[in-house]
Amino acid sequence: MNETVKPKVMFYVQHLLGIGHVFRAVRVAQALARAGCETHVVWGGTKIESLNTDGLQMTYLEAVRVQNEDFKTLLKIDGTPISEEGKQQRGRNLLGLFHRVKPDIVITEAYPFGRRQMRFELLPLLEAVKNADWHPMMVSSIRDIMQENRVEKRVRESIDLIKNWFDLVMVHGDEALISVGETLQNTDEIADKIVHTGLVTPEPVNLDIAPSVSPDVLVSAGGGAVGLGLMKVAIKAMNHCEKFPTNWLLVTGPDLPQTEFDQLLKDVPTGMDVIRFIPDLARVMAAAKVSVSRAGYNTVGDILRAGTSAVLVPFAGGIETEQLRRAQMMDERGVATLLLEEELSPESLAKSIDAAAAKPVAAIDLDLNGADNAAKMLINTHQNHMAK
Repeated sequence: MNETVKPKVMFYVQHLLGIGHVFRAVRVAQALARAGCETHVVWGGTKIESLNTDGLQMTYLEAVRVQNEDFKTLLKIDGTPISEEGKQQRGRNLLGLFHRVKPDIVITEAYPFGRRQMRFELLPLLEAVKNADWHPMMVSSIRDIMQENRVEKRVRESIDLIKNWFDLVMVHGDEALISVGETLQNTDEIADKIVHTGLVTPEPVNLDIAPSVSPDVLVSAGGGAVGLGLMKVAIKAMNHCEKFPTNWLLVTGPDLPQTEFDQLLKDVPTGMDVIRFIPDLARVMAAAKVSVSRAGYNTVGDILRAGTSAVLVPFAGGIETEQLRRAQMMDERGVATLLLEEELSPESLAKSIDAAAAKPVAAIDLDLNGADNAAKMLINTHQNHMAK
């Protein structure tokens, strides 16, 4: 390939419960588009109206999701299980797009280390990539911290898929914080395919532009799928907070059911506002005195960019371990204050907010330019791939 011609990219993104990884994937996809790559995103979950997809060519498969943390049953938007014919149609649409676009690079978000439920359509895609006469490159895009309680059989399956079908594993993290091998077994077998890109975070906040709102305490819940409990506690915590007895903002996220959102609106005291979404969340976070949130990848990235005092309440439902590990690392490095889910109460949350506000945020030297780094790595690696 001529060096002036940028590769075409097809990026498969499927969210089932939370939406944090969607924002990471879209940031990487947009970095590829900014670098001159024709970038197609295949979207398998529910649409997120607030998500900026500028510069991307979007294709929407019939949306599927899960109802709870066990991730066993794929449901359609109406809550009924997707049929075998529905699965087959998704697979046909996915392969049809692949053959129409003829991408030079195919990226799967999480798979094969996650999204195992989608193998009915992803295994045929791997076959198609392997057999394509234009020799596309196959890439897995994953976060830096993996679930630590995976059974050996599943780990072996993932590692073997990487060895046999993938050219590259992009780990969106900084090894100065943690390497993927610390939470994923057997990575020594695929070490030659792993690259760490740095953390994928928003652009630096321009503090010369005033935020749309200026709360003292910002409580946010990412997409909102697992944030209701935190919101309910926060509503009662304000009266216990010594430093900030008013001027709180709760951002629930778009996935909180309407009935639950309406109830929160009824329950909030004077001095507190509740909204679903705020477009300049990073700027509002940077201006807030304290941020309270779960400890997902994107939220922690926002906090690192903002440099704001923070309280992290990691989600620990189902088999989740990733958020706890991330929150512990931030607490140990003085970046945030950890409050465990089992210790969460109005009183403990207020106390943690007061404590976070009273101590300076430690400086931490991490690469926060993971999206642009990933785009450069992919373009350069593809040139080498084609040279072979």
